[in-house]
Amino acid sequence: MLCIVDLGLGNPSSVRNMIQRLGHDAQLRATPDGMTNDDRYIIPGVGAFDEGVRRLQTSGWFDHLQSVPATTHILGICLGMQLLARRSDEGSLRGLQRVPAQFVRFQGLRQIPHMGWNIVSESQNDPIFDPHIPERRYYFSHSYYAVCDDPKNSIATTDYGHTFTSAYRLGNTYGVQFHPEKSHKFGMSLFTQWLGLPC
Repeated sequence: MLCIVDLGLGNPSSVRNMIQRLGHDAQLRATPDGMTNDDRYIIPGVGAFDEGVRRLQTSGWFDHLQSVPATTHILGICLGMQLLARRSDEGSLRGLQRVPAQFVRFQGLRQIPHMGWNIVSESQNDPIFDPHIPERRYYFSHSYYAVCDDPKNSIATTDYGHTFTSAYRLGNTYGVQFHPEKSHKFGMSLFTQWLGLPC
C-alpha cells in the first residue's frame, strides 16, 4: 500500500492527486493503524517543525515511523523532510532521527523564505532522479535547510545564497526540500522514479 501521512498540515491531497495521475493508488491516512513495514510512506507537510512533531506523536505516526526498518520506503517532502532528521533550529523537539541531519535557518539573505523555482543538481547518481533529464527545476518554499552529518547522505544540492542540501537519503528513507507535487513534469518524474524503486 502507498500511504500519504496526513498530519493536517499543508495539502496532502495535492500529492495524492499527482500520484493518481501517474496511475497509482494512494491513501490519505491520519493514523498508522493497519500499516506494515512493506507499505510505502510519503510524509508531506508545510508548517512549523515542533507542530509537525507533535502531530506525529499524538496520531501514533511518530512511534510507527521510528520503528519501521531501513528497507521501508519513506519519502519526506518539505516539512516531511525536516521531520525525518534529528532536529531543527526552528524548534526544540526531536525529530524522527531516521537521517543524521539537522536543519538550520538561512542567514544574511535579502529574501527569506527561499520561495519559487530553482535548479536541483545531483551530488551523486541516485535512482530517484531520471538520468535523461539534464536540468531539473523544482518549486521551493522554506526558511531552513539540511546539514547532513555525513555528506554521503546528501544526494542533491541547490544554490540560494550558498549551496545547500536539497535532497538526502539513508537506506530507503528519502527527503526532498522542494515540492514535487507543485513541480509539474519534474515532480511527476521524481514520483515515477521513487515509485519504481524495488521493494
